[in-house]
Amino acid sequence: MSEIIYDIKIVDNVFVKMILLKEVGTLERGHSHTFDHITLLSTGAVLMRAKGQEVEHVAPKLIVTPKGIKHEFEAIQPNTTLCCIHAIRDGDDVDDVAPQDVPLHKAMDYIKHFPLAVGDDGKRV
Repeated sequence: MSEIIYDIKIVDNVFVKMILLKEVGTLERGHSHTFDHITLLSTGAVLMRAKGQEVEHVAPKLIVTPKGIKHEFEAIQPNTTLCCIHAIRDGDDVDDVAPQDVPLHKAMDYIKHFPLAVGDDGKRV
């Protein structure tokens, strides 16, 4: 399997993590999120595994995953691109969102202190 290529941007209060799965069979490892989460599947196709089920998704598609649901994506087409999109949060409540004018350095502090995704090992993804 090939390396996964990531690109992360934060604009205003929005965090976007772009994930490029170059080869079929490449796996974005299982993780869950602290908040409800949306994934834009912009190119290609994936098998999404969650709650003991596998569902095939083909781009273009918006995939919503509720908080706390462990999920993973496996590329079933080459050059598959996923974008994880969510607001920057500064606490535990769903409505507890960082200010709209948050500077990049402060947004990165929020991400370090309030995990947005947690892997099987308990570490932030």
